[in-house]
Amino acid sequence: MQPKLQTVSAIPSPAELLSRADALIPILRDRAEECERRATVPAETIRAFQDAGFFRILQPARYGGYEYWLPAFYEVVIRLARGCPSSAWVLSVLGIHNWEAGLIDPRVAEALWKDDPDVRFSSSYAPFGKATRVAGGYRLEGRWPWSSGCDHATWVILGADAEMENGELNRVAIVLPREDYEIDESSWNSAGMAGTGSKDIVVRGAFVPAHQLHNIQLSITMEEPGKKAFTADTYKVSFGVGFAYALATVALGIAEAALAEFIPYIRKRTSAYFPGAEFRQDPIVQKALAEAHTVIDGARLKYERDFREMADYIARGETIPVERRVFYKWNTAAVAKASRDAINLLLPSCGGSAFNTKNPMQRYFRDVNCVANHLYLSFDKGAVNFGMHLLTGGNADVLV
Repeated sequence: MQPKLQTVSAIPSPAELLSRADALIPILRDRAEECERRATVPAETIRAFQDAGFFRILQPARYGGYEYWLPAFYEVVIRLARGCPSSAWVLSVLGIHNWEAGLIDPRVAEALWKDDPDVRFSSSYAPFGKATRVAGGYRLEGRWPWSSGCDHATWVILGADAEMENGELNRVAIVLPREDYEIDESSWNSAGMAGTGSKDIVVRGAFVPAHQLHNIQLSITMEEPGKKAFTADTYKVSFGVGFAYALATVALGIAEAALAEFIPYIRKRTSAYFPGAEFRQDPIVQKALAEAHTVIDGARLKYERDFREMADYIARGETIPVERRVFYKWNTAAVAKASRDAINLLLPSCGGSAFNTKNPMQRYFRDVNCVANHLYLSFDKGAVNFGMHLLTGGNADVLV
């Protein structure tokens, strides 16, 4: 069976993709409670994302993708977070994997999409499992938590420490098909990002060919094998930075959504204790709004500046240097923290009604705090690494 490749004329522009995202916002908002209640993104939402072309934004063109610059994808995710942060998160994680497939051995992309360009894969990158070197590959076993969107994927990529041919132990991520793993259906119970269905993946001694791994160590030197086969500019960004921004921009989207919700809400709100008093006239509320606005604005400017600078390096034919990637990776943590801080500034002015389950502010609050707590976006660890780099030139983060 031949892959269902799209022609160039069928590829939507970035502006059209944003228009499609905007049209889905009210639909996602209507489904948000159901998404959280079921602890997974509804299948109808995943189909809508697929029909809109969102999963193909970063996918290699050889397999029906658009190969767009990373922010074209992030901006879609940011818009969708206004409707349902959990759904936006799942799109972001599954969609960024299609970009990652352009970095690793091209045989992986062929296995994924040779028959169906709409195949998706979920992940869990922390090295919870054991990869034992055997003839021709690895024997993988273990349990990996937090595989967001695994209900809607037929492959998975899992973290491990694996012995290379030269005897070195490297951090890797190993790709395997659905028949080689199980999903623990009872393993996801979370107050934040409740609808992401980030369940545990269980592998019981699966054999994986040696080429079906992403050697994370190679991302430091930007020498992953896929870069020779897939040469679009989007694949010239380092894995660590591209993936981290896929998470951080969800937080930014939630913060921008909260700001957009807050302003009209406060304009209409009056005090029950002081009849006729308008919250929009309260200096404390005004101060909180101004602070939150500038924090969110600063986060967006960081993100946009980083990708402009990366684009400049690539346009000059230069590899993005490690010292700048350390800075960009630190900025992903700063963007996530700023997004959380902004919502935490706004919430007190919303009163107790903000925690009504029908009020999206309570969902934004829970979800942004959950995202900012992701280890990959750890502000403290990121600060230590960046500060160390400024003072010594060192770097302890393999994922930059």
